[in-house]
Amino acid sequence: MSTAIPAGLMPQTLTQVRPVEITDGYGSQEWDYGPDATRTEITGWLQQDQRQAVTGGITEGRDPQREKWLLITNHTDVRALDRYEWSGPAGAVVFETDGPPAPVFTPRGFHHSEVALRILTG
Repeated sequence: MSTAIPAGLMPQTLTQVRPVEITDGYGSQEWDYGPDATRTEITGWLQQDQRQAVTGGITEGRDPQREKWLLITNHTDVRALDRYEWSGPAGAVVFETDGPPAPVFTPRGFHHSEVALRILTG
């Protein structure tokens, strides 16, 4: 495996949270991100790609901001249900994966993973 992005270009440290499947009180299966979930420290490049204020309508107690973030990492094991915890300049943030993660390859093999994220709010 060839990770072509140097570690010095991956300045942020995040905690990848992999949920466990549990059975709720009604016998239904659901994903749980609590203490039994797997937590793995990874490094990457995290950037905000889009931000805009929501205008019109009722926000129902939610933060009236829409944001899209991108995580670029050399970590290979990223999945659609993963969440990411990060302590940024404005405090702790929890992201959820927004669509399927994309492994990026070159002719030499794996290069990096790109993960579209959104902030969990409301």
